[in-house]
Amino acid sequence: MSVEIRRGKPRQIAKAQARDLGYSLRRHFVDDFHARHVEDLKSGWLVLDLGGNRIGKRGLFDIDKYPLEVVYANLSTAKLPHVQADAGSLPFPDERFDAVVCSELLEHVPNPVKVVTEIHRVLKKDGHVLICAPFMNRIHGDPEDYGRYTDSFWKRALEATGFTDVCIEKQGLYWSVLVDMIRDLVYARAGYGLLQMPWLRHFVAAAMGVAKTKAIQWDNMAASRENGLVHCFTTGFGIKAVKS
Repeated sequence: MSVEIRRGKPRQIAKAQARDLGYSLRRHFVDDFHARHVEDLKSGWLVLDLGGNRIGKRGLFDIDKYPLEVVYANLSTAKLPHVQADAGSLPFPDERFDAVVCSELLEHVPNPVKVVTEIHRVLKKDGHVLICAPFMNRIHGDPEDYGRYTDSFWKRALEATGFTDVCIEKQGLYWSVLVDMIRDLVYARAGYGLLQMPWLRHFVAAAMGVAKTKAIQWDNMAASRENGLVHCFTTGFGIKAVKS
């Protein structure tokens, strides 16, 4: 069994998304993680998108664009899942899926280890799981928000469940966290006061675009250093693992 914790180096954000006040660095890191690692899934695999949106997707990553057979399971029926299900008690037989994607869900369940255990159960031997979970990110109910967990927590949970070849990536460091906090504030105020003026909103969007780009650049530079305050911060974690 091996567990690797990386200081991830995500790809640079595209100009259009950098200038979009509604597009956070957190969302960019999630999109980037899945776009990089979905390539590990083989054509024709049966994939469970746990908590995913079949319609009204967030961000740029769309698993339906890949040659995979995707089953959507969600507690809410608003996004038209194939199966309505509680993530902690999945209505699927053992070893049903070749892969599971679980993105930005585990903060919304009261017992994330139970969900990880269920993911392990429904995966076939040598099946892959891709997980994204926020850390230093605003509280957001969907419908509830229960917790934030460190890389040490995820390492322990995945090891205890029996996953192997575990890789945990930090998604952005100090500068990404700082810029996302500023973006949250700016986006929340975008419809009020002076920010209603088109020319000022355009200027602020351009400034935020530069800030997002620089944040990724500075965090990537810091990722090559062993220690330091910058490494104590991250927007969240991208996790990939294999069922042995």
